[in-house]
Amino acid sequence: MAFQQPPILNPSVPFSGSIYGGLSEGKMVLIQGQVQPFVKNFSVNLRCANGDIAFHFNPRFHESRLVVVCNTEQSRCWGAEERIHHMPFQPGTYFELIINVKGHCYQVSVNGKHLLEYRHRLPLHTVQTLDISGDVTVNCISFTNPCVSSVFAQPVFGAPASRRKKVKNFPGQVSAALNTPMMVTNPAVPFQVAIPGNFSRTQKITIVGNVPFHAKKFHINLKNSLTGNIALHINPRMNERALVRNTQTHGAWGSEERHVSSLPFSLGQAFQMVITNTRNCYQVSVNGLHVFDYVHRIPVNQVDQLEIEGDVTLSYVQY
Repeated sequence: MAFQQPPILNPSVPFSGSIYGGLSEGKMVLIQGQVQPFVKNFSVNLRCANGDIAFHFNPRFHESRLVVVCNTEQSRCWGAEERIHHMPFQPGTYFELIINVKGHCYQVSVNGKHLLEYRHRLPLHTVQTLDISGDVTVNCISFTNPCVSSVFAQPVFGAPASRRKKVKNFPGQVSAALNTPMMVTNPAVPFQVAIPGNFSRTQKITIVGNVPFHAKKFHINLKNSLTGNIALHINPRMNERALVRNTQTHGAWGSEERHVSSLPFSLGQAFQMVITNTRNCYQVSVNGLHVFDYVHRIPVNQVDQLEIEGDVTLSYVQY
C-alpha cells in the first residue's frame, strides 16, 4: 500500500505545502475550513515543480456577480478563464472542498455536491505543491491515495441536527475493507459503522475531525454490536477539561481513567486521533503525540463496531 500522507491540521493562511508523491489518477485532496465573514476571494492552487499553476480554483465574492474562476498559469501567463456562476460557499460558514483527480480532469465537489470539472492543461505528474490563500481559515488538509477505498456520506456542515442521519453499513463495504483500508469522508454525526473482520484484524483507526467552538463533549466508542458492550469509551469533556476513558459491560460502567498531562483538544481546532490495537492495550495518539494507553478489559475480537457522537464534526474516518 502506498504511503498515506498525514493530514495537515490548522495551518496558517497563506499556506504552501508539498503533496507527497505528487498527483495521480484517483488521488483526492480534501480541504476543510471556514470562509471568513467579510470575504472578497480565496484561491486553491495545484502548483507544478517549475512554478506553473496546473489548477487555479478561485471563488470571488467581490465581483458584481458571484463566480468561481478556474484557470491555468504557464510560464507566468494565464490561459483562458473558465467561470462557474454558482457559488457553493457562504461567508462565515464551514465547508469541505474535495478535488478528485481523474485521468482527464479535476473533479471538484463542495459539501458533498458536485460543482465542476476542469480538464487538464498540464500533466498530472508535474504537480508537487498545494497553495491556499485569501479570506479563508483552514482546519484540515488531507490526501487520499488511489489504493484507499472511499465512501462518501452527506456533508455535516450547516445541516440541522434533526436532519443528520446515523451512518451505518454501506453496500460492498465489508468485502472491500478486508483487503484495503476503508475511508468514510465527511460523515454526519452521530456516526456508526461496522468494523469488518473485527478490530483485532484492522489494527488501527484514524479519525480526523474538528471541535466546534460551542462544544461541551463528544465520545468515541469501540463496541460489540450484539451485546452493546463498550470495550473502549473515549470521552473528551471540554467543559470539565477532562479526557475520560472507560468500559461498559452489561449496561454497567467500570472504573474511569482520567489522567492526562493536558487535554489534546481545543475549541475551534481540527485534530487527528489514531487508535492502535496492541497485544495488551489500545494506544491512542492525538495530533501525532501519544496521549494514553488503555489496557484491554474486553477481548479485542469482540469489537465489531465504531460509534462517534456528540459535539464534533468529522472530515474522515479510516479503518
